[in-house]
Amino acid sequence: MKRIILAKGHEKHRAFIENMEESFQKDGEWIRDSRNQIKRIENAGTDLCIKSFRRVTPFNRLMYSFIRKSKAQRSFEIAESLLEKNINTPEPIAYVEIYNRWHVLTHAYYISKFEDVEFRLAEVLENDVEDKQLIVRGFVNFMTNGLHSQGIYHKDFNGTNVLIKKVGDRHFEYSLVDLNRIKLGKPIQYHKGLRNMQQVSSNPIYLAELARYYANYKNKDEHETIYELLFVRYISSTRRRYTKQFLHALKTIL
Repeated sequence: MKRIILAKGHEKHRAFIENMEESFQKDGEWIRDSRNQIKRIENAGTDLCIKSFRRVTPFNRLMYSFIRKSKAQRSFEIAESLLEKNINTPEPIAYVEIYNRWHVLTHAYYISKFEDVEFRLAEVLENDVEDKQLIVRGFVNFMTNGLHSQGIYHKDFNGTNVLIKKVGDRHFEYSLVDLNRIKLGKPIQYHKGLRNMQQVSSNPIYLAELARYYANYKNKDEHETIYELLFVRYISSTRRRYTKQFLHALKTIL
């Protein structure tokens, strides 16, 4: 059984989406072929970006089948919510859920328009690009006064999930992808914002640069903000390292 939800105005893609499993395997070009697969496929005159979510554990499969929304559904609904809040994200087209005869989810796809951009944030931070300082400062403004002020918290806020497009002379637009872990709630305050920003990069030099701009937008002391952000990053990376070691040891025992 398939469940197909199409956004308004995109009925022309229904036949293609109904045959999604076959189309995804044989058509288009790979953008990512790893844990979750992403392809760029043209259909009906539109470049589509299709994300195939990896098979999950039996427990999570049951959770997504009967209790929680699938990652594809969450991505679609969050994309619509972001656009309503005037936050850029590639236009959502549809999502597809495929179930077996016991109504257990076996596969899910999220389809959006493919968006051509100049950079991802990680590329800007790691390279000497033109207008780098302007782009980085603009990103911090986007995060602080666009996302956090509206209660938008990206729990996978790494530098590859922020797209950057040049739209004029020294003017850039920022767009979010990989949406299924975004949380929408109350406006995010200074300290929680720092915890969010530490995910952007593991490089302390880049984080210090981000922290300086963040301090200016928040009317805080630059040195204290840099220190706190680097400390938060250290605690987070240490916790993650020991958690991985514990889980690895647990698997060995079991």
